[in-house]
Amino acid sequence: MKKWTLAIAGVLAFSTLAVARPASEKEERERLENAGKVMKEILDVPDNIPQEILDKARCIVVLPSVVKAAFVVGGSYGRGVIVCRRGKEFSGPWGAPAMMALEGGSVGFRSVDKRRTS
Repeated sequence: MKKWTLAIAGVLAFSTLAVARPASEKEERERLENAGKVMKEILDVPDNIPQEILDKARCIVVLPSVVKAAFVVGGSYGRGVIVCRRGKEFSGPWGAPAMMALEGGSVGFRSVDKRRTS
């Protein structure tokens, strides 16, 4: 019983760290710039995302950095930008970017994939 109490307390403690706070204009600008740099780097590599996939995409989410940690109690946190197409059935031009946050927690044992690839 103490293990579950400790695990639940850990999840609650982590969730209080993820309370949304208003971002300053400077932070939002930096987030947009970082997301733009990441997208440019992805599109500049030789084996980039095929144009057909980008043409069919309804939305694009860019999370420049995501932090994950886990040991019985786990969590993930990241901030980024989402851009979606406008119009009927998301078929129009790209809309304005919106700020996005990835926040989550979990409790339980983790399995490790020990398969080897060659």
